Amino acid sequence: MPVAVYLHLPFCRRLCPFCDFFKKVPRQGDLAKISKLLLSELSATLVRERSFASGPLISVYFGGGTPSLHPPEQIERLLNAVSQVGDVHSVEVTLEANPGTLSFDALSQLRQAGINRLSLGCQSFSDRKLHLLYRDHTANETRETVKNARMAGFTNISMDLIFGLPGESEDEWRNDIDMLLACKPDHVSLYNLEYHEKTPYGRWLTQGVLEPLAEDFEAELYLLTHDTLEREGYEHYEVSNFARDGFRSVHNQVYWEGKPYLGIGPSAHSFDGVARRFANVADLHDYERRVTAGESPVEREWLNSEREQWEEWISVRLRRKEGIDWADCHDTWGGMRARGLWAAATALPVHLREVTESVFRLSPEGWFVENEVLVNLYEKV
Repeated sequence: MPVAVYLHLPFCRRLCPFCDFFKKVPRQGDLAKISKLLLSELSATLVRERSFASGPLISVYFGGGTPSLHPPEQIERLLNAVSQVGDVHSVEVTLEANPGTLSFDALSQLRQAGINRLSLGCQSFSDRKLHLLYRDHTANETRETVKNARMAGFTNISMDLIFGLPGESEDEWRNDIDMLLACKPDHVSLYNLEYHEKTPYGRWLTQGVLEPLAEDFEAELYLLTHDTLEREGYEHYEVSNFARDGFRSVHNQVYWEGKPYLGIGPSAHSFDGVARRFANVADLHDYERRVTAGESPVEREWLNSEREQWEEWISVRLRRKEGIDWADCHDTWGGMRARGLWAAATALPVHLREVTESVFRLSPEGWFVENEVLVNLYEKV
């Protein structure tokens, strides 16, 4: 079956206080060790999970953590190992990177190794915001990394921006957008700052150390970004993502379209494309012990109920610009559910949605409050 492969490399030079992904600061030898463990896990998993081994391969994604901390030769060995699933040289291969972690030589080596898409976590061009986010790079390092990546042969570069930080003004955000556009990325991922419970930011919010922006003002910044990037030729194709023509993220669309993906590394998740999901242990010592002993690192495995599959089917499609197609909904879930969903959609405020006989999609205003919209829909369908 067609499958995407995700490899989780969990190490970062610093632990950003807003991030709730599984990550650690590396000690000496940790980068080499985790690379070898992922190689072992991948080979063993493809024996245990033969349906994932048959291919064809859709995409490869190195996430983290900060995969760009790893020497290019480690990334190349991992990518070569993924060839057991399919031809890595004919698909999108993304590496997440932080500005300031890659020299021109390293970028050239990564490009030669087969990495053809770079996802840069620049987050902001504001010194104030970078300090608040505890980032260890500067705006100049972001610009230099983009320039070097282009010189190294990267023709597909994505850049991340975060908005909604405490004290952020419209002028500060406009400057972030302007500086981003000056870098001419092919793809942009836009994130509204979230205060996750188990992160320092979540604790500081509870303690009153941080004061979040008003939600109405965050909505204004989101819609400002939509208008500006669309005007500059970027398609707002998913709630958090913009792309120039031909540069939509292949790998992320696997998640949004409910296709199978195999996750390798500590905390990585996998999905068979139907109902079965499984997740690796989110603990480095336990992960190492299991993989070294030839045991599965999977900590949890479950099947989504039909109701859970229905709700997820709705949610991932409403994330996308295309929305939900009536014929697809009718053929997949039956006439009763399709009619119920269309009735619930029509009852939503007009400015949040577009509903015709053939399609139901959210507007940018609807995307910003997508969680509330989904709760409303689930109660009625």
